[in-house]
Formats: sequence, C-alpha cells, structure tokens
Amino acid sequence: MKIRYFLTSLITIVLFHVFSIQAALPKPTWQSGKLTLRDKTVLEGDLSYNWLMETVLFRQTDGRVRTLSANQLSQFGWFDFSIHKYRDFRVLARDEPNVPSRPAIFEICMDGSLVVVRHLRQRHGLLNRTFTHPAYFADQPEMAQNTDHFDYFVYDAGRLRALERFHTDIYEPLMRAHDKTLQHYVQVHNINDRSLLGRLLVIDRYNTLVEQDAKTASAKGIVVAPE
Repeated sequence: MKIRYFLTSLITIVLFHVFSIQAALPKPTWQSGKLTLRDKTVLEGDLSYNWLMETVLFRQTDGRVRTLSANQLSQFGWFDFSIHKYRDFRVLARDEPNVPSRPAIFEICMDGSLVVVRHLRQRHGLLNRTFTHPAYFADQPEMAQNTDHFDYFVYDAGRLRALERFHTDIYEPLMRAHDKTLQHYVQVHNINDRSLLGRLLVIDRYNTLVEQDAKTASAKGIVVAPE
C-alpha cells in the first residue's frame, strides 16, 4: 500500500508540474528581419528563432506562419535593439564523431580573419530532456546574453574548432604569427586566456592585427597572403 501511495503521489506531482509548465509557456518573440533560403530566395518579415529546435518561424504578411529548418535555410538575421547589434545566423555543416555531417544553425558572434560562431549547448540527462519545453528556447535577450547556454567555435576553412580546445586547435595552428604581440596584450591587460571571455578578447585582438597588416600592405601596394 505504501508503494502504491508513493507512486500515485509521484505521478500526481509530475502531472501537475507538466500541466503547470504547459499553461505558462512563453509565446514566440518576433523580430523584424530577413532570411535567405537555400535556393537564394530572400524573404523579409517577422522572425522568431528557436535554438533547441533549430527552426525559424516566419510570419507572412497575411498572418500565416511558416516553419523553416536548417535544411531549408542559408542565413537569416535581424537588428536586436536590446543589444544594439545585428544578429547574423548562418547554416553550416556540423561534423560530430560517428555521426554523418548535417546542416546546423550557428550565430556569428565575431567576424574577421577568424570567425567566431556559437551553437546551443546540448543538455544531457533524462530530467533535462523531459521537463524542458522547446518554447523556453525561443531567442530572447536573457537567453542570448547568457554565454553558459552556448558552445563557441572558430569557423575556419569549413571546420569548426571548439574554443574549449583554444590553445591546441586554434592558437597554435592559426595565431602564432602574432604570438609576441598577443602575449604582450594578454599580460598588459591581465587577460585570463583560459576563460571564454579572455579567449574571445585574444581572438578579437588577433583579428585587429590581421586587419591592420592588410591595410598597411595595401597602402604599400603589397599583396598579403591569407593567415
């Protein structure tokens, strides 16, 4: 009897929790933006991106809503007035161990010689998958500005290099040309290049140095080979 009572109580609590979540689900956040389909068709209108589902809701002028996935898109974006920045999303090929390459949506966080992109961090565990509704992953300022929700990569020559392996996969093979200048920059500004923010600052500084090299060479009429 005690076991039956416990199971009944547990089921009741779980159902109450699920129904409460369903009743309070957030509505999509719409942004005025533009998207490009894989066939290069350009559409303008209201967009709402869901990070978990990797889908874009596109609201047409007649009020109808289309759902577009990474397989149908090339890129999309909008100007985010909350952070005063244009949000740029691209569909890139994502390679994972023992899994065929598939298209996935990434946000461009930093442009330049080294392009930094991010993707929603995968949640693990049965409870996370069971009690996390996709509606909570519609893009919104609180989520977009929290770096803990995302994995960050440098996108280089069609390859995604994780910032978690910054020194071995990014710094050593790609950034050594400016090693002395970058090390001085890190020391002077007391940057922790083991943190995400520190690594982003170092990459940003590297991109600035490469851009300066290109401008100097252009002024002298010299062609600079890509880094």
